[in-house]
Amino acid sequence: MSKFLRYAIFIIPIIFSWVGSTIELAKFGNDPNYVYLVNATALCDGESVGYIDHPGTTVMQISAVTIAVKHFFSNPENDTLVNHVFKDPHTFILAIRSVFLIINTMILFLLGWIAIKTTRSIWAALLLQASCFLTVNSLDHVWTKVSPAPILFFITCVYVIAILYFYADNNKKQWKYGFTFSLIVGAGIVTKATFIPLAILPFVIIPTLKRKFFYGLGIIPSFVLFSIPIIPEYENMYFWFRNLSSHSGIYGHGSKGFIDFQTYIPNIGKIIINNPVFALVFIIGLVIVSISILQYLLKKKPIEINTQILMGLVATSGFGILLVAKHYHSNHYLIPVLLLTGISTFFILNQLLKAKIPVLIKKSIWPVLVVILIVGLSFLQPAKIKYFKDGYKITNQEMDSTYAMIDRDFTDYTQIYYYPNTLNQYSALNFGNVYSKQKMLPYLKEIYNDTYFYHTGTNTIQNWTNDVFLEDIVEKHGNKILLIGGPRNKEVAQKISDDGFPLINIYKGRLQAIYKLDTVRFNRLQNGGQASLQYNLSCDIETISNQGSHFITSNGEEFGNANCRSNEKARSGKYSVKMDEKMLFVMEYRLNNLKEGDLYEVTIWRHSEDNSGLLVVSSDDARLFYKAQSVALKTDENGWQLLRTKFTITSNLQGKSLKIYLWNKDKKQVYFDDLSIQKSTPTLN
Repeated sequence: MSKFLRYAIFIIPIIFSWVGSTIELAKFGNDPNYVYLVNATALCDGESVGYIDHPGTTVMQISAVTIAVKHFFSNPENDTLVNHVFKDPHTFILAIRSVFLIINTMILFLLGWIAIKTTRSIWAALLLQASCFLTVNSLDHVWTKVSPAPILFFITCVYVIAILYFYADNNKKQWKYGFTFSLIVGAGIVTKATFIPLAILPFVIIPTLKRKFFYGLGIIPSFVLFSIPIIPEYENMYFWFRNLSSHSGIYGHGSKGFIDFQTYIPNIGKIIINNPVFALVFIIGLVIVSISILQYLLKKKPIEINTQILMGLVATSGFGILLVAKHYHSNHYLIPVLLLTGISTFFILNQLLKAKIPVLIKKSIWPVLVVILIVGLSFLQPAKIKYFKDGYKITNQEMDSTYAMIDRDFTDYTQIYYYPNTLNQYSALNFGNVYSKQKMLPYLKEIYNDTYFYHTGTNTIQNWTNDVFLEDIVEKHGNKILLIGGPRNKEVAQKISDDGFPLINIYKGRLQAIYKLDTVRFNRLQNGGQASLQYNLSCDIETISNQGSHFITSNGEEFGNANCRSNEKARSGKYSVKMDEKMLFVMEYRLNNLKEGDLYEVTIWRHSEDNSGLLVVSSDDARLFYKAQSVALKTDENGWQLLRTKFTITSNLQGKSLKIYLWNKDKKQVYFDDLSIQKSTPTLN
């Protein structure tokens, strides 16, 4: 091999890095980019993380280091780390993406260099590097996502490097190989469970039962090491993966059962059709391995190390197909086994070239095959790459122009964001926070206090996690209101309008739709009334029972425990309810014999230095119904804040009861006064 030819191993990593760096990321793509951004930020803040689905902790750890370094070297406003990230999240997403691109470029070069060192073949090195370009969908995720995909790419390349070292070593009984594979497999599984099939190959190739046993045992501490951020979530992770395996639907849903054969078998076909090179290599490898096993069984012909490694690769790829077929949507689920295509081809050719073939043909097969592969990829993949590259570019252009229009024409409008299926900074941060178990919510509420979302899952308006009502937003901010991001479907928009949020469409594009509040219809709805008031019950904390043990409502009912009454502060009269670190739950009042369709509105005034203290409405089984309100609608001149919640009785609450109470969640000093409970029934048109 000429020294000049060795430098060819730089070409593919340079192309990989150049193409990847020219692709725009879709701004504010929430899933999974912001899930990992917010959880990584939680790590930087000293919190454990709340996301365990992949599990993905290696992504979070690398992201957290990147965030900390970028914050240290570039913080012009001298913000805290968390505030810095949440005020400019896209910049940190780009920084993490750049780190992923750099480490994968480096590992791709290292793969080529070590392949030359262990195989003495530049063509084998180029084959291993070029096989990374076999599927554009996977490259899309590796290049553009803060997700497990880039880290799976890196770890699988390390895994292939370990195979090459093992293959080239004359002393394969060294303990270092079991330790190395344990470390790699543990890191891979923690990154994403689709790496599990790659645990098979070391069991096949590591010699002696003792070494195999310690390899398998070593995966456990490796898993723990790389999953330290989610150790408190191990129990939840267990149930998540148990449901994945015990239910036939996607993400642990659907009926109980391991497999739905109506989707499983077609998914196997899709995997084969979508990955013809991978499928061909797998089938050829399976045939070679089957022949070798038959020769061993019939003729006692020993299985050589080349065939043994190929056997492990075939078993790994086969199990990977069977595992992913249950939830197959696109090729990025197959990244670990797809990246084994090159190394599998290497061992297949090694086996085939042992046959009696003319020397000239033997010498030509490697360069001819690699040239055909590279030329074929050069013709086929650029158009596909350009397609998704242009898609991201168009998406960002539309987003930029849409928000430029809003900034130009609607600067004085209050914005409500269609959530979660929309691209904007606030929805993305909210989505990430939900999948961190709300660990970053206090920071988000402090930075973006008056931020509202139309939650499509519940068809409610929320100020982060608290339900608010359109009339309250109008009262607080005025009736100039925009709904940003969606819906893009006319029927859905009409349903939202019919439910009391009348809309006028002012823009609809490829991905974005913008509406403004139809103030004429809204005022008509407010003035016309939609419900008939049945009763208005109030408690001003002034009147208690003769024994001094309970509060008395305006209709003479007794409820709650009056020992929390205080004359230190009051909104009306002389008394209020005082709560502190010793008083966590007070003023429980029950709504009994609930009737489907009835509307309730509960209000109370709160005085708190730091917005602590919640108004809660809950069924005895909180899974059936639960609302907690902590966000004030308005504040009077004396610092008293109005809390309000509304709800409609649904069929599952018919005949049951709800309890209304105050919760001092933060165990701080807080006062409450002037409780009001209104019940209405819908007015028939």
